[in-house]
Amino acid sequence: MAQTVSPARQTINKTEMAGLNLATSIPEKYLKEYWTTYLSKYGKVRSKKGAQTLEKAYIPDISKNSLSLTSSVTSSKNISTVFLALQDGGNFISSASDAGYMEAEQFLKQFLTYATAQEELRLVKEDFSKTQDEQKKLVREKDRLAKEIEKTEKELQKLRDELAKKDTELTNYNTILENKQKGVKEVESKNTN
Repeated sequence: MAQTVSPARQTINKTEMAGLNLATSIPEKYLKEYWTTYLSKYGKVRSKKGAQTLEKAYIPDISKNSLSLTSSVTSSKNISTVFLALQDGGNFISSASDAGYMEAEQFLKQFLTYATAQEELRLVKEDFSKTQDEQKKLVREKDRLAKEIEKTEKELQKLRDELAKKDTELTNYNTILENKQKGVKEVESKNTN
């Protein structure tokens, strides 16, 4: 899956913020879910108007202080983006010269590793579910065909029984016909005498 981390600026809830962008091909709907779950390891996540915030995020790899974290997940043209704004005290961590920038970049890359694993799992489960549904459909079709065959075999047996009955009736009618033919010949031979 494609990925890039870069410095960025974004307006969230009418406030312009400096931070980092992580771009990936994971669909926005799932990326947002993975991001919220990932962030919850670092504090209480509040979601409001498409933004996720942690007022006191404890991310020791970035800073020994609690951080103010604001983020959003958006997408455009099959590329989803996580925007991450981190404030250590009152200063945004947004350029390579800022303390904690490399660590913040690494934080996003670690998230991407997590999100990629979650996405692979989701896709495998989705594929399994589709295959399972197709298998159930085939089982239903097989059962329907077996019932149809059973019904057809019963109908065929009825027809065979009916044919045997008609054979017996025909044999009886042939005997009756022969007897009547003999009777006709007898009457004819009497009349010719």
